[in-house]
Amino acid sequence: IWNTLSRIGHWQGEIWNRRKNGEPYSQWMSISTVRDRDGHPTHYVAVLTDITKLKQTEERLHQLAHYDPLTSLPNRLLIASRLEHALAAAKRAGRRVAVLFIDLDNFKTINDSLGHSAGDGVLVSIAARLRDIVREADTVARLGGDEFVILLPEVAQSIDATRVAGKVIESVVAPVRAGGRDFALGASVGIALFPRHAADGEGLLQH
Repeated sequence: IWNTLSRIGHWQGEIWNRRKNGEPYSQWMSISTVRDRDGHPTHYVAVLTDITKLKQTEERLHQLAHYDPLTSLPNRLLIASRLEHALAAAKRAGRRVAVLFIDLDNFKTINDSLGHSAGDGVLVSIAARLRDIVREADTVARLGGDEFVILLPEVAQSIDATRVAGKVIESVVAPVRAGGRDFALGASVGIALFPRHAADGEGLLQH
């Protein structure tokens, strides 16, 4: 900041500040140099604007654009972006990438018999189970309805993806409670590998 002020006499940007109670918050600060007749700095005038609400709005918009509102999982847009990044890294390092496409079996029965509210509760439960069986580097996404995708950005062998698919099926078939009743679901899982089945994200999802 001081370097810029000394060179051009003005600086503006986002900074972190603290309220009197110690809470951190975002500010937009604009500083101008006041000079005397000889051009020497005499004062600095700063205008500070609290942009906390603006930052919160940006975060909400990002959440709405990239995450499923029901399960809070990444949505189709975000998984496509992460898949492209994973493929770019895999091409550089000569690694494999696996994509698992998951479709829940018998889910329509819950929606038809108990209503969409109960079905939504089941989807939230299944989403939590899927998150629990993957690594931190992996991504679980919901494409819509009862369709989920798991991105494994680094697999040593194709059998590793098969093992994850097995865990998915085991996780889904465990009874799930909805509307005061226990339901038994199943899962159909398709596996596509880079570079064996496709060289881009869209191709992998199609396979």
